[in-house]
Amino acid sequence: MSPRLQAISLRTGSILVLVVIWWLAAILMDDVEVLPEPLLIAKTIWFNMVTLGPEGKTFYFHMGITLGRTFLAFSMAMLAGIGIGLTMGLRRIFEYSFMALIPLMLTMPTILMVFLAVLWFGFTEWGSLIAVIGVVTPFVAVNMFQGTKAMDKSLLDMAKSFKANNRMLVWKVYLPQLLPYIFSAGRFSFGMTWKIVALAETFGLKFGIGYMFFFWFEQFSMEQVLAWIIAFVILMLALEHGVFARLETRAFAWRPSHSL
Repeated sequence: MSPRLQAISLRTGSILVLVVIWWLAAILMDDVEVLPEPLLIAKTIWFNMVTLGPEGKTFYFHMGITLGRTFLAFSMAMLAGIGIGLTMGLRRIFEYSFMALIPLMLTMPTILMVFLAVLWFGFTEWGSLIAVIGVVTPFVAVNMFQGTKAMDKSLLDMAKSFKANNRMLVWKVYLPQLLPYIFSAGRFSFGMTWKIVALAETFGLKFGIGYMFFFWFEQFSMEQVLAWIIAFVILMLALEHGVFARLETRAFAWRPSHSL
């Protein structure tokens, strides 16, 4: 069995084991209002996909709203974090300045940041955006800072000795060495971003996955709550393994470990 097929088999097997455990627990509990079985949740997800939901909005509408917020917040947090991390790694004065602030941001609880954003900006798009940037940016900045410090300085000195311009330095020296750190920060930060966006939607944003969580929570419908949660997790996993993992594989196809 090839390593790729083995990895797929192990991932699929672990998911099947989790579903079986869920199914057995639902049978033993025998209470749909507490733990519906997987087949019922699958039917509910399909029902939501083919029928209009509350306020006449479709399943795809709420998914699109959440994805839009997630990608916008993720892009801004990544850009800010990469810029701060590179600046810290290349300029000692910025390293000393930001290293006093980043640990403070890293220790800030996520839910507290969401509360502060709501108090400052109200239940608006800006509130969720600021909450995501406040939580995610420090993680990206630290990752990029470590990547900048780990760069091979001899390659930089050699490029400068051959009179390489700034554009060539960025594309031929900096970027190849920083790509692993960028992808690592991106995959971790994307997971954080959609969780914070869903949390912000739950607290008061109009429409989106988190909005539907809270709507069905108020109706005491465990079936619908789990259906929306499972559908959202499936979508995020599909993006993680179907988009980000493929982009990373292509970016590092030249490495033996990624060419199998």
